[in-house]
Amino acid sequence: MNRLFFGVVIALLFTFILAPTVVIALSSFGTSEILEFPPQSFTLRWYAYALARPEFTSAAWNSLWLAVSSTAIATPLAIAASLAITRGRLPGREVLQTILLAPLVVPSVVIGLAILLASSRLGFSSGSTRLIAAHVLIVLPYLVRTTSASLVRLDPLAEEAARTLGANSLRTFLHVTLPGLAPGLLAGMIFGFIISFDNVSISLFLANARTNTLPLSLMSYVEYNLDPSVAAVSTLLILMALVVAIALERFAGLRKTLGA
Repeated sequence: MNRLFFGVVIALLFTFILAPTVVIALSSFGTSEILEFPPQSFTLRWYAYALARPEFTSAAWNSLWLAVSSTAIATPLAIAASLAITRGRLPGREVLQTILLAPLVVPSVVIGLAILLASSRLGFSSGSTRLIAAHVLIVLPYLVRTTSASLVRLDPLAEEAARTLGANSLRTFLHVTLPGLAPGLLAGMIFGFIISFDNVSISLFLANARTNTLPLSLMSYVEYNLDPSVAAVSTLLILMALVVAIALERFAGLRKTLGA
């Protein structure tokens, strides 16, 4: 009886999670000029239409540039922070870890508003720079979490042995530490990239016409149009996230990279 109950609960949870995705995906193939479900017939024209829209393609490039830039900046910061937390002997390491992971619990709207007010007060009006700074803040916790998990599992004796055999600190890091933390680092980079690419709340405060991102472009488009091209773009984003999740599980293992 208990197994049946839990089976039903799990089935309902999966349905609740997957149903919106299925509806969006099927709606993207409809032939109607407006979103409909279920579609009466199927076509790929809305995918071609979406890929030909300059506001979508330009915003997609902006999102890609923003996600790559913020992840690239956050990566060395996360490595240094993770080493300080797991290998360092500095006092207050727990406080440092709490501060670095704080953006995971602080609403993104608060982060975006804080950076907007601070940059305005300081007379810093560069939209792209403050947008990158904000995205680095939300990407960094994921990198710190997964990189620290890899470092905790890495045997310190391997680093000690390398130093005993004459390797300096740099060679020990490059040949022993870095390969050991690579799976967690890669996972954090991919998670951070997706979080940055899909972010709405922070970009809503800090983006301008020149730095408009794909999620914001979709929001603006939906205000005046309700055709299946929006569902087509959303389906492509879902597929991208799915491919990334499968690749992570295949090559790194989600449980290991998350420290589970």
